[in-house]
Amino acid sequence: MKKFFVLLLVLTLVLSIATPAAGAKPISPKVLEAVFIHYEHPLPAKPGPAPAPKVNDYFLLLGPKWDLSKYPSGVPYVINPSGAPAGAELEVRAGLEAWDAATVAELFSDNPLIDTNSWWGKEDGRNNISWQVFPDGRVLAGVWVWYFDNDNSGNMSPGDEVKETDMVFNASKSWGIDADGEGSAYQLKRTYDVRNIATHEAGHIVGMDDLYDTIYSEITMYGYSGKGETKKISLNVGDVDGTKALYDPSP
Repeated sequence: MKKFFVLLLVLTLVLSIATPAAGAKPISPKVLEAVFIHYEHPLPAKPGPAPAPKVNDYFLLLGPKWDLSKYPSGVPYVINPSGAPAGAELEVRAGLEAWDAATVAELFSDNPLIDTNSWWGKEDGRNNISWQVFPDGRVLAGVWVWYFDNDNSGNMSPGDEVKETDMVFNASKSWGIDADGEGSAYQLKRTYDVRNIATHEAGHIVGMDDLYDTIYSEITMYGYSGKGETKKISLNVGDVDGTKALYDPSP
């Protein structure tokens, strides 16, 4: 009888330790940070074999995505136009709306806040877009992503949730905009097109990864850009397919 009582007491202690107390809050997943840097297009290589045919229908996903049920009017964001050319806010909005148009979901708010005090590179509860100086002169822009590591893998993976993002343009670069609305037919000579780069960077915010093989150079998520380039303004097949894979309802 004494042995039975001792065994019962031990089992009770073990169960009390293993079972969470009533009303205890579940442990929240860790918030991790990932950074994506967009560089100038490298110098062309020496002439070699004929280039491979272009591929337009490929995409890579980062893993995390937004839980849009939390944002019925789209994910809110803040633009700080300090250091940007006049009219840059509209170009940034157009870059984000290109991804919105690729899915039936409402990805981004139609009414971003304009705030010249918004900052970047730190988790502050806001999705900031701004112009700041990068110490590395090769950098055109960058995106910071904070996400819930729901599977505790320590890496971006499907099932993780985006919590917050920042997009930053390198203010030391020369930026231009398509003031007359010619879209992809517009060509800048000595500057980088705001909307072109904004559209690419917004892809990371959506959940898309970079592509670096030159066969993907016509896709918005190709990871390099040059002066005068505007082709990233229009999403290609792979960009659209990736967005639908993330946010369109399953058939």
